[in-house]
Amino acid sequence: MDRSRAGELLGKPMLVELSHAIEQFALAAAPGEPLIVIAMFQKHSYFQRELPVYRNIASAGAVTLVGMAEEIPPQLPRGLHLALAPATGPLAREWSVTVLGPHGGATLVATDLELVDPVARTIEEGRCFRGRWSFRREDALREVLRLRSQLRLPAGVIAEMDDVLQAVQRVPEPDHQGWWGVPARFLADRMQAAVRSRTEAQVALESVAEDSGERDPRTGLYTEKFLKRWTAGLGAGTLPIGLALLRVFGIAEVRADYGLRAELAALHGVSGCVQDLLTNVDRVVRIGREDFLVVLPSWSPERVMWFCEEVCERVSRLEDAYPFIALPGVAAATVTRSRPLPIPQLIHQVELGGRASEPVSLLAD
Repeated sequence: MDRSRAGELLGKPMLVELSHAIEQFALAAAPGEPLIVIAMFQKHSYFQRELPVYRNIASAGAVTLVGMAEEIPPQLPRGLHLALAPATGPLAREWSVTVLGPHGGATLVATDLELVDPVARTIEEGRCFRGRWSFRREDALREVLRLRSQLRLPAGVIAEMDDVLQAVQRVPEPDHQGWWGVPARFLADRMQAAVRSRTEAQVALESVAEDSGERDPRTGLYTEKFLKRWTAGLGAGTLPIGLALLRVFGIAEVRADYGLRAELAALHGVSGCVQDLLTNVDRVVRIGREDFLVVLPSWSPERVMWFCEEVCERVSRLEDAYPFIALPGVAAATVTRSRPLPIPQLIHQVELGGRASEPVSLLAD
């Protein structure tokens, strides 16, 4: 395949464009061409958006397999074959599209790194993968054989695939595929740069929009409006999201008791305690008078618990600085692949914890 064997870093927007290009490659096959098309979608929700394309591919006569990691097999239209992957297996993290026929092939194979690009409009758009792609028949053949051996397929589907594989073997490898790959790579690199530039421009415009309402003008903290936009479209069962809900008791009464200047100092103090512990991917959102939700994509449970303990300890020391007010804090936390995010459960857990000096336990996903 193109580039190194380990593959290159690919963001989700780029993977979408490459996948669409390979799907069009399948649709452009000559009428009657024996064809295999295999697409691994991770979850059924992602496939639903592409259903019309794959219905057209199957209706043209291609042996069409759709793979995903789901416990309950979804119903697919006639002509599409379902291949379920174990949720804990390597195929559950794979995004791939492969097309193979006697006169050509194309393939894209990417593995979910469960990381997020900090320069992205949403968490879902920022998901990062490592992958490779090619428009060489030999690469597509290799991927079809790999998936044929790893997926549990009915005997009838295997027989249909084998008929195509035999047709492929009867035709010599097409000439000049390496030559075709040069302009394809050039266009892909230009497209990736354009996607990146467009994303950065969108983020920059949103950050200066006066009426966006995504930041509290007094504290600079993100608002629930930002949280709704940033977490839109998150797919269930994919990226792990760490969540820590910090409740700072008494901070809502500071202004009434001590004035606006004291309130702003207290809020900036709490914000500083949180921000000092975050990476450039993480975000802190004020979701109530005393509640601060910290969103920690890709964090492990152990690291999230450390964060809760550390931030509560730092908040407890704020009484040593202006406005010299004791503001006890507690936190509830979880690492989840569930969608929607279990924010109400965290709020309930904090309420159960009361004014305890220790962070409450990590919620199970």
